[in-house]
Amino acid sequence: MKRRGVELLRRLLRWAYAVLPKLPFAVVWGHPDHEDNVLALEAGLQHTDVRRVVLLMTDRRARPPIPLGPKTLRVTKDGPLGWLAFVFARHVFFTQPCFLRDFPGRAVSVNVWHGMPIKRVGLLLDGESGFRSTYAVATSPFWADIVERSLAPREGALVTGLPRNDRLFGDPRPVRAALGLGDDVEHLLLWLPTYRRSVRGHLTVDGLPTGSPFEFDVDPEDLAAHLAARGAALIVKQHWMAAFAGEQRWGDLRVVDDAWLRERSVSLYQVLGAAGALISDVSSVTIDFLLLDRPIIHAAADLEAYGNSRGFSVDDVQELLVGPVATTYPELLEQIDAVLAGEDPEAGRRRRVRALSHTDTDAGATRRLLDAVGLPVR
Repeated sequence: MKRRGVELLRRLLRWAYAVLPKLPFAVVWGHPDHEDNVLALEAGLQHTDVRRVVLLMTDRRARPPIPLGPKTLRVTKDGPLGWLAFVFARHVFFTQPCFLRDFPGRAVSVNVWHGMPIKRVGLLLDGESGFRSTYAVATSPFWADIVERSLAPREGALVTGLPRNDRLFGDPRPVRAALGLGDDVEHLLLWLPTYRRSVRGHLTVDGLPTGSPFEFDVDPEDLAAHLAARGAALIVKQHWMAAFAGEQRWGDLRVVDDAWLRERSVSLYQVLGAAGALISDVSSVTIDFLLLDRPIIHAAADLEAYGNSRGFSVDDVQELLVGPVATTYPELLEQIDAVLAGEDPEAGRRRRVRALSHTDTDAGATRRLLDAVGLPVR
């Protein structure tokens, strides 16, 4: 009965969206609420002819990590103001499944998504559907083909780059200060594991869940001591869809979530831009980090199991893994030591995948996207 009611509401919403006049508003729907695509679009839209920028929030009370522009209004996603803003908006940008999956053509709907789909998403997943928005967004023709097959935008994928990637190019010094890193910390590493068992959003189990915030077999006390001896700090930011048991700290090794970053007035991609190296697995963030041409370590002990469960959008995912793959804790320590010593044997391969994955390598993705959808930045 509940599912039938939701479907009826969606039909009514689609009808209203199709027939009601459109106003010079832009609606932005993201998850988490203040993720970097949302923040970059919000800032860029201030300099267009849009009269009002409406951020649709799950928690409107949560303070954003940066000041928002004078055109911006934050409203609750599932409240009446959120629905009204959505159906009257001339432009809709979304990074996660929004109110609709089949958008009428009267407004301009843009599926920004949340990274290039190394993992199967949308139509490439059994039983899933696309979104039928006006456009989707990609970082290169290579990824545009996969995005179009996965998400089915009516007018194709715009090769503009992801807005969030503009936020990689900021000054790292205030970020390090916000994180409380002392002068004894020479190296900042960031570890971004993707979830194996999701507890919010699309509920699923992929690969082999460990129950660990690292999604990897790690001795955190030993790792913290190992890093401290080498003048390094490590921030582990859990995926927003994974269970979070609260902040954990061992010296300069911390396990945190988006709220922890927000309390320090920084966003994830600002921290990513300040990191000297990235540890991840098969997350789309590894494609974004290519823009900075810095080392990447893939900590993935369950790569085969992950491929057999979730699956990948390419035939050979190894072609997109641009750094060493650690499958054990001793291998991970060895690869961290190599990075901290300045070794970078995968640089040539990383740059080849960067050229495949990014048509543009500057901080102009937001401007290019807004120009492409009829909102030129002044």
